[in-house]
Amino acid sequence: MNFHSKERVRKRPVRNVSLARALSKLGVVSRSRAREMIEAGRVSVNGRRMNNPEVRVDPDREVIRVDGRIVRPAAHVYLMMHKPKGVVTTRSDERGRKTVYDLLADREKARWIFPVGRLDRESSGLLLLTNDTRWGNRIVDPEAKIPKSYHVKLNRPISVDDLKRFSEGIHLDSGGRTRPAEVRLLRTTEKGCWIVMTLREGRNRQVRRMCEALGYRVENLVRVRVGDLLLGDLPPGGTRRLTPKEVLRLSGKED
Repeated sequence: MNFHSKERVRKRPVRNVSLARALSKLGVVSRSRAREMIEAGRVSVNGRRMNNPEVRVDPDREVIRVDGRIVRPAAHVYLMMHKPKGVVTTRSDERGRKTVYDLLADREKARWIFPVGRLDRESSGLLLLTNDTRWGNRIVDPEAKIPKSYHVKLNRPISVDDLKRFSEGIHLDSGGRTRPAEVRLLRTTEKGCWIVMTLREGRNRQVRRMCEALGYRVENLVRVRVGDLLLGDLPPGGTRRLTPKEVLRLSGKED
């Protein structure tokens, strides 16, 4: 958690939100954990103890305390990880599988950071983590149209007609047509092929579902790019902090 002994003016106001959401946006804990703390009577606003996680507050004007200590905004953290196959993108797993949080250094585990989007267990590659909710939400917002590129191994060679169909959007049985995807052939293997697919939206398991809709099975999937940020030579399981320039570019701003 992040506390300060004196009141301070917050540089990033979060106004008219529930108390639980305020604590999560200020980077103290996740919203579900914040609810537990509030219901346990550990949180006060302007000296008054609160038990309702949904009470509306203005953290820019009101003094919020947890266990008697004033909350201050957490410093923003921006990480990229090379998520390996076999690791799930959750904080904890009811089946005891390894999670991306198991790969973080102790100093990062102590912070409340969350994955920006997901990669399923059998997929690998570039995964962003942050405690900046506004930044993270922009990256996954389909309206921002931030490109995300994947190297995809298919179980058989792809036809020219199917490459064109990807570029026109694919109708998914579970709802609607995808936006057009940019797809090109990387190389053909003995029994299949590798393609590069670039999306500007992020439906659940979208790459796999698009390929399956055309009768292909995905045998390997690696996310290699988000915006102009490349996975590069970061080893599986490795993490690094983004540079200020990289953060600004993914924010849609120039440095």
